[in-house]
Amino acid sequence: MSPVLFTIGSFNVYAFGFFLSLAFLFSTFIVWKNAKEELAEEEYLDAFLYTSLASLIASRLGFILFHFNEFGLNFLKYIVVRETPGLSLVGGLFGGFIFLFWYARRIKRNFWKLLDLFSLASSFALILAKLGEQLGGAGFGRETNFFLGIKIIGLPGKHHPVELYEAFLLSILTLILYLIYKRVKRNILPEGLVASIFGIGLALIIFLLEFLKVYNLYLYGLSFRQVGVLILLVAIVVPLIIKFKRRSQKNNENYT
Repeated sequence: MSPVLFTIGSFNVYAFGFFLSLAFLFSTFIVWKNAKEELAEEEYLDAFLYTSLASLIASRLGFILFHFNEFGLNFLKYIVVRETPGLSLVGGLFGGFIFLFWYARRIKRNFWKLLDLFSLASSFALILAKLGEQLGGAGFGRETNFFLGIKIIGLPGKHHPVELYEAFLLSILTLILYLIYKRVKRNILPEGLVASIFGIGLALIIFLLEFLKVYNLYLYGLSFRQVGVLILLVAIVVPLIIKFKRRSQKNNENYT
């Protein structure tokens, strides 16, 4: 692990912050490239920027909520991220989804089209973010003898590099999403499919890899994060079933 990638004078460049910046730049490029084809760069980029900010705020609030015993009512800890770091991916997903739904209606843009594109960009961004977490030592798993196990400063033995596992699985998911997105753009597949597969795939990745981590709080044998992704799965799958059921009924009506 390399929490500090390099130093410029007295300024340290931290791995997580560096990779998080790269994630934002590359995901923004993905949005810009596709928006350019539709001559809607300004609207798409504004929507992505605002949604990213909303997701960041929601992810911070989600982390504070799940670790409230560490923060209490000390509002300074909420803001000073360097002293009390931590973000909730599940909280960020919920926050970004709700904000984008509202913003798309406000600017009168197709919500599902925006959500598909932003899901593809976010999936790629998460690969870099997870690599940054792993290098920065922000996440690790249970102690193991597995050959990929890594040493964690201050802890005995070797531990699962869970964030590295997530980055690898997210790379596969991103490739799948890209192939599906190309077919969605050609109207071969329905809008909303990319976002749905992203949500389902990410939820499954998080849920399964959480078994390799250790938490202090569990609910019915599951970590609070696993409970959160189960709620996310239901929130995605139910609307998806309704959406495709309506689409099927509409197609049947067109044939009759």
